[in-house]
This record gives sequence, structure tokens and C-alpha cells, in this order.
Amino acid sequence: MKGHFRKRGSTWSFAISLGTDETGKRRQITRSGFKTKKEAEIACAEMITKYDTGELVISKKQTLESYLQFWLENHAKSTLRTSSYTNHETVINSRIIPALGKIELDKLTPIQVTKYLTELQKEDLSADYVKYIHAVLKKAINQAVKWQLIPKNIMDHVDPPRLTAKEIITWTPEQANEFLSYAEKDKYYIAFVLAIYTGMRRGEILGLRWKDIDFEQAKISIQQTLYRPANHGIIFQEPKTKSAKRRIAIPQFVLHELKRHKARQNKFRLEYGEGYQDNDLVVSYDDGRPQDPRNLLRHYERITKKSGLPPIRFHDLRHTHATMLLQMGEHPKVVSERLGHSRVGITMDVYSHVMPDMQKDAADNFEKMMKQKRSK
Repeated sequence: MKGHFRKRGSTWSFAISLGTDETGKRRQITRSGFKTKKEAEIACAEMITKYDTGELVISKKQTLESYLQFWLENHAKSTLRTSSYTNHETVINSRIIPALGKIELDKLTPIQVTKYLTELQKEDLSADYVKYIHAVLKKAINQAVKWQLIPKNIMDHVDPPRLTAKEIITWTPEQANEFLSYAEKDKYYIAFVLAIYTGMRRGEILGLRWKDIDFEQAKISIQQTLYRPANHGIIFQEPKTKSAKRRIAIPQFVLHELKRHKARQNKFRLEYGEGYQDNDLVVSYDDGRPQDPRNLLRHYERITKKSGLPPIRFHDLRHTHATMLLQMGEHPKVVSERLGHSRVGITMDVYSHVMPDMQKDAADNFEKMMKQKRSK
């Protein structure tokens, strides 16, 4: 058994012939995206070794469980972001395999999957989560089609659950100010300020470094996010999309609070001395270590409860920021850019609840203009 190598554009690929199946159809393993031929040769040799030792199973007669584990290890791990891979791995091992894993890959039917997804919804799982399970299974089986293990993707005939629009609950400007006043002495105060004044996501706030802040231009650059996958340690990664990697203008109040926070952080740096872990993070433990996102949420929930304000999620602070801007009459494109949405249409869809008020203001303003013109 040997590999065949080919350069396509600027990258190399290889193919390993596995002979023919019981129908006489040729089988092969292909991989692409290698920067050099040497990298492709090394990967090819490793793949052949796995196949020769039985570690690599390429067969139609395998269970969905064995295929999904193979797909995770040999495809998903190298093509997905670390956070995405971990989420895929979790949902496959905790949800899909226990229910469908014993079914042979080529025997899995749309009816079986449809019934399974329906049962999940009866467990009071959110439609979003069930749709995610649908998407993971579809992605994995689609690769089986590309590898010529099965002729078609049965998930093309399985409808995902219908999503209903979620009601977004936000605070008023008065409530947001009241919360910040109540939280001013809390160690995570600067994180709350950033969430309300910039609309940054939790991972973006916890991944923010001092070098990402331009105090002269009064702007923050989103260059990395902090993420803590289930059963894994904290990781840093680049924003998922090009639009998420953005610059956000900040007002003088935020600049002032950042400088105050920096001064407090410098005191901790002196206290810990050589024991201080300098990760350049704006939000961190007192000794400089990256902050666990769960601790931020615990503090936020505790303060919200004590303040007596309407309970909203930490992520709703982002919604609060966007809603306030739209209610002020800010252009949706500007709001979209601040939030890091890939399209302004996403912003319009998410915050459609604000649009009726904007329509009323537009109608009143139009009438006012027409009256002024008539009186001249």
C-alpha cells in the first residue's frame, strides 16, 4: 500500500488506494491542505500505519459509534476550532452514541433519526440544542459520503426542529446604571462595565489584553477570546469570524474605569512579585491567571440577585447595549459592527423587538417634517 501525492494550487494532498468494495467500487482515503509535500508524506505514512495495524477502520460494516469516533479523531480534530471540536465531541458521546451508536452506519434511516430528535424535544431540551445535534450528525455523515462509505447523507431527509424567536429581556439605562453602582466595589466591576458599554461577549472580555486597548484613540481591538470547554482547561483562540475580529470605540467613562482597574492590578502585581503570572489580561485572578468564566457568572448572578433588579443573563448585557443604541436612533450597521455580526441583517433580526418603537419615531418625525413644509 502506498500513497499518491498531488499539488493543487499552493497545497499538497495525498490519496491511498484501498482496493475495491464488494460491489467492485474503488475505495480510497484522501487528505488535503498540506503546506509542503513533506508534510503530506508524513501524514500519509501515519495513515498507512494506522490502517495496517487495524487502528484505522474504513468499512461500510461498522456501527455509527465506531464511525463517529473515527470521524472525531481523524477529521474533526484537525479541521475544527478547539472549542467547536470539544462541543462536537461532547454531544456525540453524551447524546448521539447512547441513542443511535449501535446502529450500523449504512443501516441508519431518516425515520430513526427523526424519532430520536423528537424524543429529545420531549426531554425539554431547547430547540437550539436539538438543532445543534442535528447539525453535528449531518456534518459527520456528510463526511462518510465523501469517503464513499455510504452513497448519500440520510440527514438531508431529516428536518431540524423549528426555532421560535426568543424574547430578549434587557435593562433600561436607569437599571444598568443602578447595577453598575451596586457592583462598583466588586472585583469583576470592569467586566460589567465593558459588557454594558461595548456589547462585548463574555469570552471576548475575559480574553482582552492591555495591548489590545488603544488609550489614545479610545478603541478596543478584539483579537482573542477565552473559552473553557467542558472537562477541559482554559484556552485562548481567535474570534470565530472575520467580523468578530473588530475595533470598538469606547467613551471616556470606560477609559477612566480601565485606568483605575489597571492601577489596582499593578498593586497585585507588586504583592505577588515573582509569583505573578503576567498574561497581560485585563480581567484575571489577582495573581494574573486567566479567569474561569464560571466565576464571572457566579459573581454577576449574586450581585444581580442582591440588587433587586430584574434578573437577566450576563449575555443580556450585550443585548442591553445594542437595544439602547437602536432606541437612541443609532444606525443598525454601526450597532452590527460593534457587536461583530457578520451581516447587518442578523442585527435586525435579533433586535426586531426594538423596531416597532423606531417605526413610531420615524412616522412622527416624518409627520413633523411635512407640517413644517406646509407652514412655509
